[in-house]
Amino acid sequence: MTGCGYGLYRKSGEESALANLLFVCCEHLRRVMAKNRIMMVDMEELINRGVGMDCLDALRKTQSRHKAMLELLTDLLAQVNAGVHEEETNAVKMNENN
Repeated sequence: MTGCGYGLYRKSGEESALANLLFVCCEHLRRVMAKNRIMMVDMEELINRGVGMDCLDALRKTQSRHKAMLELLTDLLAQVNAGVHEEETNAVKMNENN
């Protein structure tokens, strides 16, 4: 078992690389979304003064796309990790049968 902090177990090089890539992508999107939320709050203050509505709308659309992408990547990461756990379980069963 690796101590990566996100539930990854020993896996083949390709699976590990894919899981690591997905994890990094998810973390990047979370950071971007946090910054976007801060910008949206600042823009909402400008809207109260009658400025920046188009920019806020565009940022909200971007945030929505990022949220959807993060959900997909998170699901994919869970599937990769679940597949690894299933492979480990099958390997244990095979060893028990021998």
